[in-house]
Amino acid sequence: MPVNDKELARIRLRFIDLCKSFFLEQPDAEKLGRWRGIISALGNENINPGFDKAVRQMEVLLSRKNLHDLQQEYYRLFVDPFNKWLVHTSASFYEDGHAFGPTLVRYRDFLGRAGLRLQEDVHEADDSLVLLLDALASLIDREQKNPENSRNLEAELIHGYLLSLSRKFSKSLQENPEADFYRACSELLCRYIDMERGLFTETEAAA
Repeated sequence: MPVNDKELARIRLRFIDLCKSFFLEQPDAEKLGRWRGIISALGNENINPGFDKAVRQMEVLLSRKNLHDLQQEYYRLFVDPFNKWLVHTSASFYEDGHAFGPTLVRYRDFLGRAGLRLQEDVHEADDSLVLLLDALASLIDREQKNPENSRNLEAELIHGYLLSLSRKFSKSLQENPEADFYRACSELLCRYIDMERGLFTETEAAA
């Protein structure tokens, strides 16, 4: 059943919020319960083969792991500075080989052109995965007021940053021996960003 633009925006925002919630901070009991509910519901849907496979994998892991398991994995992967398997989340790291590189400068120019301001309560690099997802959500929110401009900026953000970052971030977790649940989260993220890419024409992506 087709959906209108407003309903599609609402669906996209829900998926982005879910993906962002995996990597924003260590989970608590409320967040774990929310994940289990959402993933269980998605398990009853047929969205596309790749995305559905990622959902099933997450459903299995969420049934096996408790909150302490997930908190410990998150800490080892994203917080512990002494862990040699620490995972980076910034676009600059994957594109330039180090944080705060030319990719960050280019992304800050994009933010200026888009008229976007960063959330002050998020202590991440400006071009971190969480903040890129937040920027995408902000642009989707603005679609009703200026659809053409917003969609062109969304296409630029997805094709210029999120596609590459999500894939390289996921690859780093696929190769990380300490990743399990968050490896599956990154796969779900990749599959979702691929679906986002499919929402835009070649003209919009090149604008």
